[in-house]
Amino acid sequence: METFLFLFLGFAYLCLFIWELLQVKKYGIRNHANFLILVIFGLVYDNLIIPFGRFIGEGNTLETLSKIRYWFHALFTPTLILFAWNVFHKTGLLSMRQTLWKLLAYVLTIGFIVYELLTSIMGMKLEPKWEDGVLTYENVTQPGFPLMVMVVTLVLGAVGVLLMKKLRFPWLFIGTVVMLLGGLLANWIKNFPIMNVFELLFIVSLVMTKHFQFRVH
Repeated sequence: METFLFLFLGFAYLCLFIWELLQVKKYGIRNHANFLILVIFGLVYDNLIIPFGRFIGEGNTLETLSKIRYWFHALFTPTLILFAWNVFHKTGLLSMRQTLWKLLAYVLTIGFIVYELLTSIMGMKLEPKWEDGVLTYENVTQPGFPLMVMVVTLVLGAVGVLLMKKLRFPWLFIGTVVMLLGGLLANWIKNFPIMNVFELLFIVSLVMTKHFQFRVH
């Protein structure tokens, strides 16, 4: 069942990825909102590698493909801070000290990329894991507390609160709450990848937010 679930998630992300690529010409390639495309691309790769792990089998091939998953996560996920700044800026919520906020967004993004490279990528040790018929390689040296993911989620949640209060757009806030709820439920529901399902809903809320900002700009 999980194999088909990850295939569904991978296909859903692929559709979002293609859709967002088609919008690049409309909104411009140099827009900070396009960092979301990188994140979605990483999730396409992540969710399509997982279900094929059992067919590839244990060994260097799957281990190398799995390393790329962790590299994408470390390099792409922190850029959602720049996405959050872009929403903050384009919707008019940011009326002063724009340079300072932009600088802070870049510092946090680069800082967390470096943090992920040092704590998760450098010295990465992968070990095979079978669970419900799915074979993956997990990084056993990765820190237990996902600091970067938590900070990124909170930043997006803060922008979501402002969008809801100022512009009556609730979906970024709702998506953030869903993401946090998924993290909590994952601690109790061990036999189903509920976090992956909630993560898709979160990404959909980011896509909705991206297009909303262009409508109000």
